[in-house]
Amino acid sequence: MPAANHDTLVIDPVRLGIVNRLAEGSVLDGRVRYAGGLMLQGELGGQGEIVGRLVVWPGGVIRGRFRVLGDLYLLGRAGADVPDADPDTVIECQGTVYVASSGVSTGTLLATRLRMYDGATLQGPFRTLRGESALPVLDDTA
Repeated sequence: MPAANHDTLVIDPVRLGIVNRLAEGSVLDGRVRYAGGLMLQGELGGQGEIVGRLVVWPGGVIRGRFRVLGDLYLLGRAGADVPDADPDTVIECQGTVYVASSGVSTGTLLATRLRMYDGATLQGPFRTLRGESALPVLDDTA
């Protein structure tokens, strides 16, 4: 019997150039900007920008309105823990969104590309960014 063909998602923060980390058990809510990517193992809420790659680790949660100027690796949760879509979470990614088998998104994802792995959960909407729409202005009044 042939072996099952499985995709593998390998995350190496050093190779990905990620220099920032929000550790497990940490909670940060507000307006933030990270330069050099972010390894998110805790909870991040509010709004802001991540310059570089964002890795939401299993157990990690991102809620609110964020722009990622790089790729997004979703192994944890994007959006609130609700049965349907979370209208308050919008993540705009200028690269590819990778949703791993442990990843759950209840928020809205906007990205140039989407790659979902077997078992991934996408409960909120997804929209492809193209050309001029690739850098929309986030609402600063929220």
